[in-house]
Parts: sequence; structure tokens; C-alpha cells
Amino acid sequence: MWKIIADELERSIQDRILGPGDKLPTEHDLEQKYYVTRHMVRHALKHLADRGLIDSHQGRGSFVRRPTLPIKIQRRTRFGEMVQQAHASHIHRTRRLEIVPIPPDAARAFGINRTTPVICLERISIVNGQPTGIGTHYFLASRFANFIVEYEKVESITAALKAQGVHDYVRAQTRITARPPSAEDCELLDMPRHVPLIVTQAVNHDTDGIVLEYGEARMASDRVELMITPDEISH
Repeated sequence: MWKIIADELERSIQDRILGPGDKLPTEHDLEQKYYVTRHMVRHALKHLADRGLIDSHQGRGSFVRRPTLPIKIQRRTRFGEMVQQAHASHIHRTRRLEIVPIPPDAARAFGINRTTPVICLERISIVNGQPTGIGTHYFLASRFANFIVEYEKVESITAALKAQGVHDYVRAQTRITARPPSAEDCELLDMPRHVPLIVTQAVNHDTDGIVLEYGEARMASDRVELMITPDEISH
């Protein structure tokens, strides 16, 4: 009997009646619908979880698993290229693009005074129609006087930097932490409060070893997989 329950739930997922992130009926509801014991229901849910179709959380229920995007942390970390390799559709939605006083973490990364103005670019990454992460990027305004104009033309960081004379840059450091999402994070990423955020703080250097960019990314942990390749980073 558990197989009938699992098969019907799987069909609902495949037919998009239950979409990514949707909550499945409760164990009690499934018991009542199929006239079975809780053991049978849990067997069916475990089968779906083992197949990678759902995630179950004690006290919160079971949810349709969202497809995850592999993100490689390597010497040349380029989000757009990773999305292309995953054969996914991708757009950025810009939230902020302005000159601001430098925040403390960015000031430490650049090794400069906190009164120094920087260009702040904040944007939401949407992959396959789903908000995946929020990236905030900082560049020295004194070094990239035309960055805002160039970025608005193409909406690409790499292309905007090339227009400013930077043809290559590499990842020097990445710090990875996790924390609960704020109310704003949940709203922007359309995510529940119980799913933690993966937070990365990254420093990129130009080919002369000079700090080029400090960036912070907040990503829904059920939508990405971080893959660290030490051999690439260490060069």
C-alpha cells in the first residue's frame, strides 16, 4: 500500500500539481485518505526522500525538493558561466547601483578607511524562474569611475570591468557561513523561515594581486550546492 501512496505523490510532483517548495499533505491527512497506518505513510515518504524528490523536516512536514544549482568556488568563479554549464535560464534583477560609504567588512578587505566611497551593486539572481541568491558587490569608486555607466549598458560585472581595463580577475578568498534568513531575505528569495541561508564573503584580486572587489552573497541553502576545488584556488 505504501507504494500506491508514493506513486500518487510522485505523479503529483511530476505533473507540477505539487511544485518545488510546496508542502505535502500531512501524515495524518495521508492516513485518513488511504486508510493506512502512520508506518505505511512514513515508508512512502522515506521512499520519496531516498529518491531525492522531497525533504522531510521533523515538526514541519515534508516539502517537494527544489532543484539545486552547483556553484564552484574556484580560482575564477563566474556565476553566469556556472548557470550556462547547468543548462539553466538565468537573469539578474538589480536592486541597487550607487556610490555609498564603505561598510566595515569591505573596508577591512580593501584595507582602506571607512570614509572611502565605493560603488555598491546589489542584485537578485533568478535561476529557472526561481530567486536563488542576493549578491552585493563593492568596487572602489576612485578606480572605476565609469563602472555604473558601463554596467547599465550590459548588466554584466565582467563586461563592465573589461570596459574599465580589467580583463581578468581571480578569487583570493572565500569565507562561508550560515544563518537564519531575515524577514527581508524570505521576501526577496520567496523562501520559508526554517530554511537557512548560505552566506559567502569573497575577495577578488586583479592579476597584479590588488584587491579588485569585495562581495557578499546570501543564498537559499535548498537551492544551491557549493563545490570547492582547492587545486584551482591555490594557484
